[in-house]
Amino acid sequence: MLYYSKTKKMKTILLIFIAIAGALCISATGFSTSKIIEVNPLDTQTVAKSVPTYYEDISPIIYNHCTKCHRPGEIGPMPLTNIAEVSAYGAMIKYVTELKYMPPWKADPDYNHFLGENYLTDAQIQTIGDWFDAGMQAGDPTNEATMPTFPSGSALGTPDLVLPMAEAFEHQGTNEDGYQVFVFDPQLTQAKEVRAVEFRPGNPSICHHAVIAMDTTNQADILDAADPDYGYEMFGGFGFDPVDPLYAVWAPGTEARFFPPEISKILLPNSKLLMQMHYAPIPVNDTDSSYLNLFFAQTPSPRYVQTYTISPINLSTPFVIPPNTVSSFKGSSYVPYDISLLTVFPHMHLLGKTWESYAIDGNGDTTKLVRINDWDFNYQNGYSFTNLVKITAGSTVYVEASYDNTATNPLNPNNPPQYVYWGDFTGDEMFVGLYDYVPYQIGDEDLMLGSEELLIQEEQTDLYPIYPNPATAEVKIGFRMSDGDDATLTIYNNNGQVVEVLEDATYYTKGRHLLTYNTQHLNAGIYRFVIEVDGVQKSTKFVVK
Repeated sequence: MLYYSKTKKMKTILLIFIAIAGALCISATGFSTSKIIEVNPLDTQTVAKSVPTYYEDISPIIYNHCTKCHRPGEIGPMPLTNIAEVSAYGAMIKYVTELKYMPPWKADPDYNHFLGENYLTDAQIQTIGDWFDAGMQAGDPTNEATMPTFPSGSALGTPDLVLPMAEAFEHQGTNEDGYQVFVFDPQLTQAKEVRAVEFRPGNPSICHHAVIAMDTTNQADILDAADPDYGYEMFGGFGFDPVDPLYAVWAPGTEARFFPPEISKILLPNSKLLMQMHYAPIPVNDTDSSYLNLFFAQTPSPRYVQTYTISPINLSTPFVIPPNTVSSFKGSSYVPYDISLLTVFPHMHLLGKTWESYAIDGNGDTTKLVRINDWDFNYQNGYSFTNLVKITAGSTVYVEASYDNTATNPLNPNNPPQYVYWGDFTGDEMFVGLYDYVPYQIGDEDLMLGSEELLIQEEQTDLYPIYPNPATAEVKIGFRMSDGDDATLTIYNNNGQVVEVLEDATYYTKGRHLLTYNTQHLNAGIYRFVIEVDGVQKSTKFVVK
């Protein structure tokens, strides 16, 4: 239902722009072919302190915001890994950063913040412009920023299950998009609880995005068998309704993340994972061998991630976009019980202009979720909140979106503009908000979503927040060992007196540990859990009703 159809789109715009920008120098007032700046990338002459230099000022911006995609084998059309490469595209870099077209982070940071944010501040954009205008001075090579370590194989560690494509798939070089669904069989005879799903692109230069579904009906196997190629071609969704059509979503720049403790996705026995790949247009044939990494929960998960959807069924008016208009729609959905949001995934097509989502509770208070001021069809990601976001029972979640169906929209697929309706094809439109959530528990607001490490508290201790908190019968106590060592675990009352020693100098291996502590024998009051390792104590409080 979510992703698109095979059509001749304007995906060559960026490549054309690169060719133009690479040939031109952009002055402070615009394009100029008469002014050519001679640059020696290896020039280390001393320049005025007020003039930005590559090694001191530009390299940290480029390496931390651009190189992840702009390096050999990745989706960026040119590498940006050293001074020579960056200087060669100095004019283009200035231009696309001033437009805020790059880096492709669409969520408005003045509205809400998310994990993995990748945008430039106005000061950084100004620094890039000043550096180019001053002749792209090199500076001192000894001050070059350290290149980040880009993981290979997995960014999360050793997966519990790797599901590779059975064979390489050849994407045809017809300068058209390709949509192919591949079927993976985890061969599970019992349910598994999945803490993270990590998509690893085999050929990042052609992998535009991937949608992962879970299904138990075997309908995908029938469609696969009917297609002579590996996998089966399907432009709108999966050709049927899987049990979970949005098990996971990947787009360039998306980082796989672990769910918080005791939160997971369920992977049913005898189920299949379906991977719908969107391959970008290319002029010559190329192959891909992508794969999935699954990380299983080591302890039972009482809460499973579910997906909450706002679509045209939540509109009070028909979803029709007349020609030569900028149309706006506002949808809403009532939330009957307390939930905790993990991510939000906006979705529109080529006419999309703006997208905003927020929640208003029964008292009239507003919780801002996400706002996109300049929608771009080519860069649509899911956004993970830094903390779980509580939406109280009785709240209403809203989505407001606008669409530009005029001739001035360069991405309008129709010339002249035509009536546009809901549909899976790229030339159609969509109005979708997807929200991953779990039923709310006390303490969810303190849980922070992480990637390689689960960040727990603002002071970044090794302790998970205790939950549920307040407790009525039992609590979950979690901690992480940075290395294998002896640990003493103790419960204290609010007066500092020892209530119970849970473990005395007991060895715990490196990694995360989760304990269940029965609180029924405790009087109502405030207590502290303390872990001591090598004489260093760390603690967290909990309440017993």
